[in-house]
Amino acid sequence: MKLFTIGDSISQGFMSNAAARTDLSYSTLLAKAFGLKPDCRNTNGANYFYPEWKAHGVKQNIEAILRHLETKYGSNITRSQWLSTRPLQSISSVLQRSKHYYEQGEGAADRSYHHSDIDYFHNVAIQGFSIADAWAVKPSLCEKQIAKVNQRQQPKGDFLKWVGNAVLQKIFPERQGANAAFHRIALKVLEPNLECPKNYSQMDWLEFHAKNEGVENLLLWLGNNNALGTVLDFKIRQTPNDPDILVHKLSQPERWEKGWNLWHPRDFELEYAELLDRVDSRMENNQYADWKVFLGTIPMVTVIPFAKGVGETTEVKRGDETWIYYEYYTYFPFEAEFAIQTGKYLTMQDVIHIDDCILEYNKTIQKLVDEKNQQHGQQRYFIVHLSQHFSELAYKRNNGKPTYKFPDDFHFRYPPVNTKYYHADERGNLKQGGIFSLDGVHPSAITQGLIAHEFLKTLRYAGVHPIAELNWAEIFASDTLYTQPIKIMQEIYRKDWLAMRLIKFVEQFRQTPQEEPSLP
Repeated sequence: MKLFTIGDSISQGFMSNAAARTDLSYSTLLAKAFGLKPDCRNTNGANYFYPEWKAHGVKQNIEAILRHLETKYGSNITRSQWLSTRPLQSISSVLQRSKHYYEQGEGAADRSYHHSDIDYFHNVAIQGFSIADAWAVKPSLCEKQIAKVNQRQQPKGDFLKWVGNAVLQKIFPERQGANAAFHRIALKVLEPNLECPKNYSQMDWLEFHAKNEGVENLLLWLGNNNALGTVLDFKIRQTPNDPDILVHKLSQPERWEKGWNLWHPRDFELEYAELLDRVDSRMENNQYADWKVFLGTIPMVTVIPFAKGVGETTEVKRGDETWIYYEYYTYFPFEAEFAIQTGKYLTMQDVIHIDDCILEYNKTIQKLVDEKNQQHGQQRYFIVHLSQHFSELAYKRNNGKPTYKFPDDFHFRYPPVNTKYYHADERGNLKQGGIFSLDGVHPSAITQGLIAHEFLKTLRYAGVHPIAELNWAEIFASDTLYTQPIKIMQEIYRKDWLAMRLIKFVEQFRQTPQEEPSLP
């Protein structure tokens, strides 16, 4: 097996708050570069399988919602049209399609993956996974948690509670989007064939493939969700750094019940060390002798445009670099006044603490990798410095002058892309953004290409050479946010309540199995 991928939502190809476009993820692009034939079905010649997500994917696909509205109403929705509730019904129709498909339809938990003859995927990345989920989350746990949620009575009218109109609430009798989304996604990835259940975690699948076919190159990128929740929640709930509470030894429901969204660096070190120990023991028992592991570092969460810096700026020296911080960080459409009035913000001190933790995470990854390579007497583990590259891409942190060296295919390409939140005008011209998808958290298809580009540089350094270059024309063409800018984006910037609705969808990215949060 040339490539096997373990990771979270980024590696899965999660975009615009929906799982997922794994066909556009960096690992699929790398598979093509190495001459493999990726496919979501077991067709003749296919030798790299990835999951396909129908019905606009699991969760709430913001791009699908906005394109549906644009098809019906053009670039502007009038006040009378909003008052008629028809646009809200249009939104509901998109969400209900996904909900039905993944709760009762072809994508339901009690049905095998919709393409037959798929027993496993070469990419087992799953949205929302923290490090320990790589061994703690198994299909049996997923089925148990889904059953618990299904047994509870579903709340009524949640989608329109904020409207305060009983008539409108009748239009939306059920919660929008499939319930227990985290575990539905994990179950489908880990156990595609329910006729031959294996109850394998990500680590179990690695062991299976290493023992049988052999794994040449493992792409491993976990740890993002050990800090990301701070920005989605605009709160810091740090793990305790208590020797009597080993966070990575708790079950996945126990960890989620605690509500932690930032790992103390010591807790992170223990968890990542456990990850590498588990990976190492499996790769050592490998049919392929010259195996290698490629690990991504953790990007600064404040690079993502979901959290917008507002207020006065302060320059902070970090080594030879100067980082720009803002007085407050709040939701992307709003300014400092909104942050202060609502309490939805992180302070500069909060953000510096989060960045300090992530910097320590990446030092830990480097230290643990060095130790593993010393144990092997050769370089088996290679670090892909994705944290550094995302920081180089950052627009505001670099005072509008990103330092990242783009591939030649980006030179003189218009419009250029940046890390600001996506916006297009009513004529369909991209005004800003392009690096992140519409949830303001996950990379766009173009950025998946950049991630593949960085992995390829490290793969080449390790002596693993592709037979073809990345097809940038194809990558750009695959990014519909870039090639077909959404004309109705102005509605988000002009209507605060609509922006808040989409923000609530993104906040539910971290929804726990214990609670299905109601929408305000």
